[in-house]
Amino acid sequence: MAGWKTREVLPGRKGCLVVIGSPPSPRRSADSPDHARYVAISQDERFIVLRRKTGRVASLVTALLVAWYLLYVIAAAFARDLMRYRLAGNVNVALVFGVLQFASTFFLAWRYSRYSRRVLDPLRARVAADSEEER
Repeated sequence: MAGWKTREVLPGRKGCLVVIGSPPSPRRSADSPDHARYVAISQDERFIVLRRKTGRVASLVTALLVAWYLLYVIAAAFARDLMRYRLAGNVNVALVFGVLQFASTFFLAWRYSRYSRRVLDPLRARVAADSEEER
């Protein structure tokens, strides 16, 4: 374990070592060109806007899906008569709610991918292109 800092767990027993540190990674060096490029990109206004938009949309979609799921669970627990109500044959409200859980998940994923292609990807491409030009 050359380069690694170790400590004996049980003194006197061979092979009982704990790694307490590791050699610095050459990829994480603060003076590397990649690090300087990363810092430059992370301070770019368009990159900050991109991160905000991504976070905002992801948070909204997550909140919608969690709220919709909790509505389903709460209705199943406390509104049993509503969930038991037959709509047609053996199809009741609970079954329709369950199927709509899947449908809404796929629908929101599809909408997010369209939004990402239309709004986020062009912005990401501009940030990446500009960072390549500065290289």
